[in-house]
Amino acid sequence: MSTLIKRYWPVVGLGFTLIVVIYYVVQGHKDIIKKTKTISEVPSYAVQLKDVHYVYDDPKKDTKWELDAKQVKFSKDRSVIFFSDFYLTVNSKGKKCFNLKGKKGRYEKQKNLIFLDGDIKITDEKGYTLYTDHLIFNEKTAQAYSDASVRIKGSFFDIKGKGLILDIKRKKIEVLSDVKSLVQKSF
Repeated sequence: MSTLIKRYWPVVGLGFTLIVVIYYVVQGHKDIIKKTKTISEVPSYAVQLKDVHYVYDDPKKDTKWELDAKQVKFSKDRSVIFFSDFYLTVNSKGKKCFNLKGKKGRYEKQKNLIFLDGDIKITDEKGYTLYTDHLIFNEKTAQAYSDASVRIKGSFFDIKGKGLILDIKRKKIEVLSDVKSLVQKSF
């Protein structure tokens, strides 16, 4: 029996060492799995940028726009762009069309929709200003919608109400309900 133990001692030692190593490797993976974030905790965006200045100028189109934002995030599939504390300037055919300022925005490329929230202020080249807290812009139809309180202010008028349809192509604005207007004309 003692010759049997002496003969297989190295193999038994290696087997025991292998069992101990496997045990600690398995235990180590359990700890790693416990410490990793679950899928719901993993950020839903792939890229995050801070203090962004982005210029879009397509020679095939007459429109050029510039976006300044404190933070921009792209979804993992790059189909949704989130931005915060933004200032947007849009120019068409070399002329300044309008400026847009707000707190939060989301652009869904596949739907061609832009959702804007928080202290939205739009000023056009003629000095007219539109204020609202929520605005949805459809790129395909060039229309914007809001169900929030709105205010449109110009040099001689001030219009307040609830809800809005803005048609950029036809240059038409419709305030949907609770409309109060003040028109001043100097005589």
